[in-house]
Amino acid sequence: MPEADNCPVCNTPCEIETGPVDKSLLGSGTEIVYATCKTCKARWRRKSGLFFGKLIYEKWACRMPEINIPFPLLGGGIKIHPRWCRWVKIKEKRVLTSFEREIRGKPGLLHGKTYDETISISPKKHAIYEFEASRNSRVKGEISSSLPIDAWFLDEKNFDKYDRKKSFEVEDETNGIYQAKIDFVVKNDGSWFVILVNINKSEAKVKVYLHV
Repeated sequence: MPEADNCPVCNTPCEIETGPVDKSLLGSGTEIVYATCKTCKARWRRKSGLFFGKLIYEKWACRMPEINIPFPLLGGGIKIHPRWCRWVKIKEKRVLTSFEREIRGKPGLLHGKTYDETISISPKKHAIYEFEASRNSRVKGEISSSLPIDAWFLDEKNFDKYDRKKSFEVEDETNGIYQAKIDFVVKNDGSWFVILVNINKSEAKVKVYLHV
């Protein structure tokens, strides 16, 4: 079965093809993944970043698209080819490193299925916890904070919008937490995110226990 990935422009699943190797500064690299979205018609590619654990999504953009000008009376026409075309970065996605895959699921570590730690969240900043979860499972836990904070539950599509400072929708939320139990229901398979937001002008000390 062909590999698929969601279009970084409209989030529609696309079948992908591989291209030439994208070499890093270290001299090694991975094959670039290409696709053309059947929904929004965007031509995009996915390649590894210069730093470990990141994928860069780029869209092929032209200031002047290809134009065909017919001359019916003369039985022909002319074609103006695309001009000023280039790959434009539109999305960056963090993926697990081999080390993180090895320790996945242990308490207090990035991308594990359980988090058990005490953290400090700076004023007007946030902390992010990611889970790979299946439909109808639950992200549960307890949060206690020295100051009132908000807890948002987002799917991958809306987290990407949030990360790019665009309009997004929260799947579920609990606001003004000093101490509260968390119980978010997962609607679809995939990556889900709990974001703890410090809405205050002072640093918040937060005890976090979250698990699937």
